[in-house]
Amino acid sequence: MRSRWILPVLLIAFPFSAGAGARIVVVRSSAFALYEEVVKGVRRCNPGELLDDVPLTDDAGKNDALLADAKAKNPNVFLTVGTGAARFVRERAPSIPAVFAAVIDPASAGLAPPGAPMDVDPAAEVAFVRKNFPNIKRLGVLYSPGRNVDAVSRFKGLRDQGEAIALIEVPSIDKLEDAIQTLAGQSDALLMLTDPVIYSPQTAPQLILKTLQRGLPIFAVSPAFVKAGAMAGVYTDPEQNGCTAAVVAGRVAAGDKAASRSYQLSSEYRSSANPVVAKRLNMDLPAALAGGAEQTVK
Repeated sequence: MRSRWILPVLLIAFPFSAGAGARIVVVRSSAFALYEEVVKGVRRCNPGELLDDVPLTDDAGKNDALLADAKAKNPNVFLTVGTGAARFVRERAPSIPAVFAAVIDPASAGLAPPGAPMDVDPAAEVAFVRKNFPNIKRLGVLYSPGRNVDAVSRFKGLRDQGEAIALIEVPSIDKLEDAIQTLAGQSDALLMLTDPVIYSPQTAPQLILKTLQRGLPIFAVSPAFVKAGAMAGVYTDPEQNGCTAAVVAGRVAAGDKAASRSYQLSSEYRSSANPVVAKRLNMDLPAALAGGAEQTVK
């Protein structure tokens, strides 16, 4: 039940030759399997020399020694994988530029650019719905104050361009049911954000149930939520996230100021669907989603 989306973004404007002088050390938060997928992308798209790949441990003293060994290799840029590694390297080695990968909602995590967030580009979410579910006209987004600021701004930009998108702030979790009721009056579907307050393990089951009871399909940003009751989802490919971060690291090492000042979202996404939920909502799934075939869209 998966398909793959490739969307043209700034990777085209980031030719690998510009990072030919990059000397990169990868530092991971742990040996977590998802991080291994990210590092595969780094290796595939690395524009310079990959000096080392360092997984951090639970031992602070050992981590300090690992970082000292990494710095001794004379990198001109660190590429960190995961929020913990990003914070650790930026705090302990501030003189060396650090580009992050595999971070969700970096602004809320206190991580400024440069970096490649794991968040889905709102334009990709909307394009996915428009292509595969053309009968869904009005889209809704629930968001918490102070979270997903970049994504909410991008959704507002799409709305200003004519997309029918209702942005509904949830000021506190006790107001979530009221927000769902408002959503039902203004939208035909819910687009999820990576918001751990609204979509926590405690709140998500009831949110999914109440949304589906109102006949609203949910488009998720993780495969776990598709399995849990979203009708479909589009989410970042970890390997592509690593590739994006590697290209950004090459640009940063080359002194590209623009690359150092902005987040770079991935260009490739995975998608999946939940046929049981679609049937309950009387929604038809495209063949590529219903049949499990993988596809590439450029």
